Amino acid sequence: MRTRQQTTGRNHRDGRQYALCRGVGFWELTFEGRHAVFKHEQGALYVVWLLLHPPLEPLHALALALEARSLDGQPGGADEIIQQRSLGLDDAETIRRLRRRQGKLAAVLEDQREIEPVKAEARREWEEIADFLRQNSWRSRDSAQKCVRAVSMAIQRLHTHLVRARDAEGRPHPVLQAFTRHLYDHLLIPSGRGRRPGGMRVAGALAGCFTYEPPPGVVWSAERGVSNAE
Repeated sequence: MRTRQQTTGRNHRDGRQYALCRGVGFWELTFEGRHAVFKHEQGALYVVWLLLHPPLEPLHALALALEARSLDGQPGGADEIIQQRSLGLDDAETIRRLRRRQGKLAAVLEDQREIEPVKAEARREWEEIADFLRQNSWRSRDSAQKCVRAVSMAIQRLHTHLVRARDAEGRPHPVLQAFTRHLYDHLLIPSGRGRRPGGMRVAGALAGCFTYEPPPGVVWSAERGVSNAE
């Protein structure tokens, strides 16, 4: 993976230390005030979402995949579209929305101030949603299992590509090397997908979940408007 260091005037002016910006087919990175560009791939969406939204609790892979779709402002490549379809993310999004709707209906049913006709309609809709979810629960379980594997592989693949990144002179890229160490220490290890010094693997807090635990003072921001890697 070849890349090169970026020194854009915009980033120098705003003084941001940690930022990410999606371009067409690439990401522009600011890490510790230094700049670099790396090629876009599916794992970047998951990593960037975690960096921008450090979860209070580890986030399941399926939820992460759904949330990461909000970052995909650029047209997705064929591989991304195929992967989203194979993971059943559209079906998973439907199920998530139905569960949220079920929660709102439950609140109506518990509201002592609500009149009976409204409760009757809410009860009917709640039961319809419950029947649908029972009939389709196997699909959501299958999607979740496939999603854990796919998200984990995509993040590991991105990390491997960044580790191998070279600058214009063919040397290990200093900014991307520092960034990969940061990801390893604060994303992969806390998510149970790395090893502490000494070779001991760390178990994830929750199976199939991912998290990001930034060190003090590290706050990521998102930028927009980059169209090419000139």
